[in-house]
Amino acid sequence: MNTYTPEIQAVLAAARDAGVEAEVYLRASTATTIRIQDQEVDQFSLADSRGAGIRVVKDGKVGYAFTEDLSGDALLRTLEAAITNAGLIPEGKGATLASFAGETVELGLHRPELAAVAVPLKIEKAKALERIAKESDPRIKNVTSTAYTDTHGFVRIASTAGVDRSYQSSIAMMATVPLLHADGQNKNYYQIKAVRDFDALDPEAIAREGVARAAEKLGAFEPQSGAYPVLIDSDPMGDLLQVFAGVFSGKLAQEGKTLLKDKVGEAIASAAITIVDDPLNVEGYGARPFDDEGCPSQVVTLVEAGVFKGFLHNAETARQAGVASTGHAARAGYRGTVEVAPSNLYLAPGARTPEAILAEFDRAVIVTEVTGLHAGANPISGDFSLQAQGFLWEGQKRSPIHNFTISGNFYALLSGVSEVASDLEWFTSGIGSPSVLVKELAIAGA
Repeated sequence: MNTYTPEIQAVLAAARDAGVEAEVYLRASTATTIRIQDQEVDQFSLADSRGAGIRVVKDGKVGYAFTEDLSGDALLRTLEAAITNAGLIPEGKGATLASFAGETVELGLHRPELAAVAVPLKIEKAKALERIAKESDPRIKNVTSTAYTDTHGFVRIASTAGVDRSYQSSIAMMATVPLLHADGQNKNYYQIKAVRDFDALDPEAIAREGVARAAEKLGAFEPQSGAYPVLIDSDPMGDLLQVFAGVFSGKLAQEGKTLLKDKVGEAIASAAITIVDDPLNVEGYGARPFDDEGCPSQVVTLVEAGVFKGFLHNAETARQAGVASTGHAARAGYRGTVEVAPSNLYLAPGARTPEAILAEFDRAVIVTEVTGLHAGANPISGDFSLQAQGFLWEGQKRSPIHNFTISGNFYALLSGVSEVASDLEWFTSGIGSPSVLVKELAIAGA
């Protein structure tokens, strides 16, 4: 793999000659995507993306520019553009590029054997997924989507401050959407599995799980409105964590856009809640040895037994707060600016299974899916109102329910969690969550 060392060194040398600080953020990726419809390859693509974002600091002012041309001349022109852009900033804020002490951890995220898998084998596995899904239940009306994707990425960050780090990563995913029909109802389910080893993709397990999850929704009815004890399944709880993850951003705190500002050391959730960001956990799909500034990754506990411990920071927000970076600089690719974001954010699991928790109740609602997260959730206030599906739990029996709304507030929800289950699940968003029991939540149904 080309790591572009001569080109990067030339950019940094030119930056020093120009009297500015500079950082090169280089990202390259290759991806294979295969879509199957009726046992035929409906779509096949091989994508190759690469580019570099250059950040400069001149007189305390920050400028950015990016390019998809990684030749030496193009990178030098991009440096000049970043210097020009920094000069357009009316007033500097004392920004500087940081150097970071400490070594990074080798996480083994790269799987060269995955890249070596022949395309026909990938197609065969995707076809098997669709075929098994269609054969798994007589009520199958269609399998509306079946796909295989693998991605191989490379990141390198080098700066005039002495940072020079790189890593590679690999991931493969398969997904299917079985659609079932019975008694006038159509129900589907999006089933996805992501792994780092090709052999770990089991078409039969993925297909049967997806079909079973769709089938159990058949016969659903609208529940009566009211306040219920609610078990929020790991999937929708993960969705909520993803939407509200920004409340832990030091940058948003400094901008006054999170209600956790000035709450460090205070109880913001029930004692059952511990929230951690762990970029070193390879089970999570956001694992990385360092952040998007080159700061070595570390485990950060954000909420411990309900008490808020502190914010996530990049180098600049940490400087403004008078603390050390937590290693959570994030860029939306080489085109993006440096922000703050979690990597593997998860809710720590409890000791009991969801089934054991529910066994203590005569009546409760189980929420298994939510929709409308972008329109129905306010990341600043914490308020949410979401369409949901799930089950009504009565007398140790689960009955499917749909077309109802759950409403509340994220902070109040965290305070209302009486128990966290043991079923921690990681999602491709880099979020991990188990199911949680909320003592009372408003349900709007029939």
